[in-house]
Amino acid sequence: MSEITNKGMSRRAFFGLGATAAVAAGAAGLAGCAPAAETKDAGAQGGQMAATGKATYEWEIAPEPITDIASTVDTDILVIGAGLAGCACAAAAAEKGGKVTVVEKSSSWNGRGGGFGAINSRYMDELGIKVDKVNAKQHWIAQCASRTNEDLIVKFFNNSEEASNWLLDKCEALGGSAMVGAFYSHDDVYAEQPGYHMLMIPEEAGLTSTGFAGAELCYLDAVKDGATFVFDSPAVQLLKDDSGKVTGCICETADGYVQYNAAKGVVLATGDIGGSLEMCEAYAPICAEYGQPRSQYTPAGVNTGDGHKMGMWIGAQLQDLPFPTMMHPQAFCWFHGPFLFVNDNGERFMCEDTWVQGKSLAINRQPNGEAWSVFDANWPTDLVNGLPYGGGMFWDSFRPYGSDLNLAPEYFKTQIPAYIEQGIAYEADTIEELAGKIGCDASTLSATVERYNGMCEAGEDTDYYKKPVFLTPVKQGPFYALKVGPALLAVTGGLKCNNDFQCLDAEGNAIEGLYVLGNIMGDITAVDYPINVAGNSHGRCITFGYMLGHELAEA
Repeated sequence: MSEITNKGMSRRAFFGLGATAAVAAGAAGLAGCAPAAETKDAGAQGGQMAATGKATYEWEIAPEPITDIASTVDTDILVIGAGLAGCACAAAAAEKGGKVTVVEKSSSWNGRGGGFGAINSRYMDELGIKVDKVNAKQHWIAQCASRTNEDLIVKFFNNSEEASNWLLDKCEALGGSAMVGAFYSHDDVYAEQPGYHMLMIPEEAGLTSTGFAGAELCYLDAVKDGATFVFDSPAVQLLKDDSGKVTGCICETADGYVQYNAAKGVVLATGDIGGSLEMCEAYAPICAEYGQPRSQYTPAGVNTGDGHKMGMWIGAQLQDLPFPTMMHPQAFCWFHGPFLFVNDNGERFMCEDTWVQGKSLAINRQPNGEAWSVFDANWPTDLVNGLPYGGGMFWDSFRPYGSDLNLAPEYFKTQIPAYIEQGIAYEADTIEELAGKIGCDASTLSATVERYNGMCEAGEDTDYYKKPVFLTPVKQGPFYALKVGPALLAVTGGLKCNNDFQCLDAEGNAIEGLYVLGNIMGDITAVDYPINVAGNSHGRCITFGYMLGHELAEA
């Protein structure tokens, strides 16, 4: 949220809340966003201050301890959250004989997305795929502005293969297999690595997952091996003993508060803050205006930073702000390639041969947070000619590794008519007609296209320096405009941890008994989500969940 000063709330913050909500917030003393000066007394009365000793927002102040406990449950390993990371941890711990309990605020385990990223796997070995680890790590660090914990990245790189094969075993046990995708960028600047796996599981296996089935596979095996899952049971407060060790949590249920005691450790796997507009405005404001309202995270609104809050209440530190966002330009059309981009005014505004996060953030700054990918009838040839030098998501189709490049345009030939039917793309015989359909001034769009075509002919983009290989003119009708806009997938920032996944306090010391996994984990991404290893968010959930589950079970 925009900063609240002694002059009052900013205009952007007011409209971000909505007029009614802003009035209510004012009447309540801006309860959710009170600055430190207004919350210190409340912290002294209502609980301990955030680990910094200073709270900026009310949710950073610990509430009074809950004492009216209806029942108590003893376990060894308590996992809070039944998403991919939590389910992977539970499955890994249970297969080693660990006594595991998973509590989840919603009514089911949760899975989403299309696949997972691996640094290596047996499928990649069979295809002869080798990830350039040096290049991958360098780009990861660079895209995160050198603010990440390099040791955590290396830990993922070194353990991804074993954990990936572990999940692939679960897939194959149900008669499935995996497809390794070819849709990664070959650009030297925005270099991406192969290794994105999509699970292919036969219908007769009986899974309910509609996309990536990783969470369901782990959930089923965890239950089979004795793990207990308790749904509709949101965790609301962590517990710690006199030594500072975290010993469990309290969940709120229909039957009252339930206290869970965990002998070996508590794992926060509660996901990101993407479902809370208030926390996004505070910790990841870049996504709040367009990314968060267009969130494509499912189940919608469930991930509201619960684990972040509970961790801060007992002294855990947040990584440096702002949090990095995972935003992809997929709010409208899922194809736009490296073609000419114009905003709603018909003006070009960026170099289009960039990566998905770069596209999203550049579009985010445009009127209405949207843009149009404009190209002509030669787009299939232009697309295929450019793929050896670029590519990646929304530029290439979801092709198998090693497949014919021509599969990409053949797939999109079926998608573009569907976009037109949905009203998010247009076809026209002239540029002037196309301008009328997208709602911009015809002379402006015509001038933009004319200038762009001139630079294509000259072989040099003196406006934004797009690589010459991607300078394809817009001359041959019919002409197309596909609507492009950023969508928020996750906010991949959270609590600082050490290389054993233990949360850290203000002095950098490990908080005994408290661990983090998934998108509540801090410092493995920063500033931006590094898509140079596509699917690494899921890949890290699997790898680190697998590792931590084994370690806690064997402790």
